Amino acid sequence: MRTNKFIRFSIPWVCVAVLLLIVSLTPASADASDFAFVTTSDYITGNSSVVWLDGSYSHDNNVRALHSDAVARFYNGLIYVVNRMGADNIQILDPQNGFSSVRQFSVGAGSDPHDIVVLSPTKAYVTRYNTNTIWIVDPSQGIQTGSIDLSGLADADGRAEIDMMCRVGNRVFVTVQRLDRNTPGWPPAGASRVAVIDTQTNALLDTDPVAPGVQSILLTGTNPYSDIQLDPYTGKLYVACAGYWGLKDGGVEAVDPVSLHSDGFIFLETAAGGDIMDVEIDRGTHGYAIMNDASFNTVLISFDAASGMKTGTLYAPGGYVLLDIEVSPWRELFVSDRTPTLPGIRVYDVFSNEEITTAPIDVGLPPSDITFSLPIQTGIGDPPAAGSVVSLGEAYPNPFNPATTIPFTLAGDARVTLRIYDALGRRVRGLIDEERPAGPQAVTWDGRDDASRAVPSGIYFVELRASGTVLSRKITVLK
Repeated sequence: MRTNKFIRFSIPWVCVAVLLLIVSLTPASADASDFAFVTTSDYITGNSSVVWLDGSYSHDNNVRALHSDAVARFYNGLIYVVNRMGADNIQILDPQNGFSSVRQFSVGAGSDPHDIVVLSPTKAYVTRYNTNTIWIVDPSQGIQTGSIDLSGLADADGRAEIDMMCRVGNRVFVTVQRLDRNTPGWPPAGASRVAVIDTQTNALLDTDPVAPGVQSILLTGTNPYSDIQLDPYTGKLYVACAGYWGLKDGGVEAVDPVSLHSDGFIFLETAAGGDIMDVEIDRGTHGYAIMNDASFNTVLISFDAASGMKTGTLYAPGGYVLLDIEVSPWRELFVSDRTPTLPGIRVYDVFSNEEITTAPIDVGLPPSDITFSLPIQTGIGDPPAAGSVVSLGEAYPNPFNPATTIPFTLAGDARVTLRIYDALGRRVRGLIDEERPAGPQAVTWDGRDDASRAVPSGIYFVELRASGTVLSRKITVLK
């Protein structure tokens, strides 16, 4: 999930990411207005393109010029672009108005912003890689409103290397790489960590009340390099820790956002065959990764997150050309392929692992980062944050037979969709798709699918979408 970050160490001239992974819709449910937004770059100039998610994979190229090192995030109908090293600003685009630039504002000269988490139209966090502070900004005005100090996590070179973020309910999780800038190649400087921020107080949470001071989550691996991915099936966070470049000392690590500790590696670089640069977990155990071998060839592989075993090689183009992988809400794996002779976006079916596209989708300049025009996954039934527009309660009874009640609350009138999915991410039943008034309410599921057939025993997922938020909970049918 992480890409387009220029590697300023031993790996030559390359850059390698909300996001966002949510319980999915089926292809037939796709809205013709939904799209994949792709940042593109030749490392000198930058632009962006759109691939429409209506099944045609039609595309509009060069919709808005960006910095040559940029990643994008989607929130509440707008695209938030992080223009990184050398630009040091946030650019907000409006897809409803031809992807015009609504606003562009600095987050500090030389700060090298790496990620943004938008909490509301007037509040966002921005990590600034060359500093030890996260800026709190008001995107609606383009101004800084505060900061969060992480200097206590810096290593001996004075920098903490604050990198990627993921929001889970009232908390934001931040990877802290802790690399030694005084040594060529920027190797890990001891343990890497994940800091946890309380979004209501903007303060760091103490993950270990027994130890003195405010503690962060200690990772098993070092150099957390990918985006942090929240998997709605397991409720866990996943991040690829690359460790020392060229050594098979890292892997994909799981973090529990409730107990605030690491569960350790679920997939090792020794099993992958090289450094793991990016990771996607789909349906709890079905994993994908971009692996970089000893000769700097990036390879798209699949793995079983339950067994920790590599299950296949999907694409091995040769060269350091694969930058980003993202699973779309319609169970398709989008791959950013920068092969010089034929760059573009490749798409794979996550059930068969077969490539859907017969040739890469041309997006103009070589593709870098990919994001989708859908609400950001903000939690698995977490308590609503102050000012939250929606919350999803526990279904009761659970397990159930033959019916269960699903409660939810809206802070204001909103368009609501509520659907049931099976453990493979396939739609089972649509329960709500309409405008709903503010206040507490509930809907009953009778344990039947859209064709009125009784579903078998097993695990299912409730997905609630409203006002730019997606929440999900696990329920069990027991007969």
